[in-house]
Amino acid sequence: MPSRPRSRPHPALLAVLVIAIAAAAGTGCGGKGASRSGGELTFETLHDTTGLSAGDAIVQAFDAYRMDNGAMRVHGRIRLPDGARVQVAVKAPGGRVALTMVQVSVFDGAFDSPPMIGAHGPLPKGRYVFEISAHFTPDWQPADVLRATDDGRSLRGPGITRTQLGGAMLWLVEDLTR
Repeated sequence: MPSRPRSRPHPALLAVLVIAIAAAAGTGCGGKGASRSGGELTFETLHDTTGLSAGDAIVQAFDAYRMDNGAMRVHGRIRLPDGARVQVAVKAPGGRVALTMVQVSVFDGAFDSPPMIGAHGPLPKGRYVFEISAHFTPDWQPADVLRATDDGRSLRGPGITRTQLGGAMLWLVEDLTR
């Protein structure tokens, strides 16, 4: 029986295979040796943030209340300098999207929001999750607040954390029925 000629792989397929093999060899997949940069493999050292939440409460009091027209307001006492900006987002329990949100400024250790309503008017009475947050960046805070808090790095207490980029952030959640 006559033999059939063997088919050859397409040149483009060969090029892709050569590139893939070269890339795998260059990254050290499965092999020993130095990394592409020629140095040892190292891991980034991150600062321990476990002590950030220790200390006196930043948010010392928080409450939401209804006005006669059904609109909701929030107020509270907070251990931040005058002029600090704080955001309060109102969500349904388990919800990902804010039903309403407001930014408030701290004055004399306290804040009080303007009336808040949802997209279709006052939110119905019920249980809500209130997310209280503040970033300590020039986009969020006035320069004097950043100076007074060392860009938020000097703050300690429940709710103080670090963002993925290492910046200071306040983030607390309150669950209230209003």
